[in-house]
Amino acid sequence: MASAAKAPILEHIERRRSERLPLRVTVVVCGRSPGQGSFKEETLTLSINAHGALLALSASVGIGQKVLLMNPQTWDEIEARVSRLAALQDQRTQVAVEFAQPAPQFWASGALPKRAFPH
Repeated sequence: MASAAKAPILEHIERRRSERLPLRVTVVVCGRSPGQGSFKEETLTLSINAHGALLALSASVGIGQKVLLMNPQTWDEIEARVSRLAALQDQRTQVAVEFAQPAPQFWASGALPKRAFPH
């Protein structure tokens, strides 16, 4: 007779430290691709929050890798760490990056709602 015991199903629950906003913000991402050298790529974010962003990259990056983001509207730069990767349908990869400390000022723009990043 088969055992009635079943392995528990674990659900992945995402807990955001700050509200995610589905905004397209132009950023320049700089880093080093394994085996391919340095890269500098202009792209759009898929979403942003005070702790980082989700973006699409053509360059090859790995989990834990450090990259530099530059906001061309303000010329601000911030270092971020790649925290998650997912395939996209085109030749790009969906890349989640997180800042070492919250940095809502990096996204400074008149397009952001005031409630997005409370102080």
